Amino acid sequence: MKKVILNEFNTAELTHLFNNNGIDSAITIFGSCESHGPHLPLGPDLFVPTEVAKRAAQRLDKTIVVPGVPFGTSMHYNSTPMAINIRFETVIAIAEDMFESLIQYGIKHILVLNGHDGNIPSLDIAQRKVKARHHDVVFAFIPAWWSVIGDRLDKDFFAEWEGLGHGGEGESSITAAVCPDLCDLSTAVRQMPKDSIQHSKNVQIMWDISEVSKTGATGDPSHASIEKGQKMLDALVDLVVDSIKDLEKTDWNYDLRTK
Repeated sequence: MKKVILNEFNTAELTHLFNNNGIDSAITIFGSCESHGPHLPLGPDLFVPTEVAKRAAQRLDKTIVVPGVPFGTSMHYNSTPMAINIRFETVIAIAEDMFESLIQYGIKHILVLNGHDGNIPSLDIAQRKVKARHHDVVFAFIPAWWSVIGDRLDKDFFAEWEGLGHGGEGESSITAAVCPDLCDLSTAVRQMPKDSIQHSKNVQIMWDISEVSKTGATGDPSHASIEKGQKMLDALVDLVVDSIKDLEKTDWNYDLRTK
């Protein structure tokens, strides 16, 4: 199995890859450390995208994986122990510095794989700021993997709410597939937000987890299973691989204009 994680390489190996056009793109990972209920560890938002990126890069020819950022903006999940919360501004700064570091070495094709909802606005800002400074850099952003794999699964794959939720059916399943020794699905508890908060379908309520859950999780993880998680993991890896291969066909040129 080939090496793909950046900090597992030595300088001689990286120099050889650069001299032989062996690195064309990088996957960057952003996660969090926060409660996901009694049945999961604190790290799914890091563990899952890291495993996905590693498996994807092993199927690609010129892609490396940058070690993931283990913390994110988690102020809305800090009512149960123990969220390590960093400010939106901090996430922006970390992401910008990571991207600039890659660009310094000529890596201008960057896929941003995010595992945590609280990071989304900061990562959007960081990519736009760096893009404004480096017009030849191409970012491909997967802000919420949990919302993009549904089309790659069977119609009735999930029992309820399309498997969504913080530590819900989908996230619990895929986390159990990635790190089964850290999960105990037998302790999962159903916590559907629709049972705890009333709101219009036309607006987004900026809730805190304490307002919608007693466990620190949402959704119905009681339907989760390792078998479902393995299928989700395969689907998500395929999605990342297919996305990068499609971009490689045009050397990451997404401009369709002919004039």
